[in-house]
Amino acid sequence: MTQTLWLLGAAYVALGVLVLALNIRSGWPLWVRIGCIVLVSALYFVTWHSLQDLRGWPARMALPGHFLLNASSIVEPDESQGAPGRIYLWVTPLIDDEPIGIPRAYALPYARELHTRLERARDAMRNGQLQIGTATTDDSAPMTSEAGTFAPEHQRIELRDLPEPTLPEK
Repeated sequence: MTQTLWLLGAAYVALGVLVLALNIRSGWPLWVRIGCIVLVSALYFVTWHSLQDLRGWPARMALPGHFLLNASSIVEPDESQGAPGRIYLWVTPLIDDEPIGIPRAYALPYARELHTRLERARDAMRNGQLQIGTATTDDSAPMTSEAGTFAPEHQRIELRDLPEPTLPEK
């Protein structure tokens, strides 16, 4: 992925040089030449920000309503440095207890209660018991979000063991 970013960056530099060269020798009005330069320059920033999701950063959306928990990572708050703490989840969306799509990373603000539930879920996963979760929105909670937090903090997340599959009778 890093090589792709470098190649894409080189392509934008080449495009910028080409636009600049065309603008030096062209008979276009000044406003068109300046507009082209501004447009190409703006594309650098738009592309950079849109590619961040492709580099493995957590999704900028709420958790799916029903999911399989693949892994979690907890960064506790550090009051000495003023770090708020984060909870990172890697989940696969479920429909009718069947995985759909590919796993995706999500970032949540640190919450002690969720930390405790995730530790219990991690212990169960180490013992071979898969964990599924549900994320519901709590409409009564205020819609506050701190900078850098992607998933809304007003989601209520519940975790439980994946039920044993029911087999048809022989």
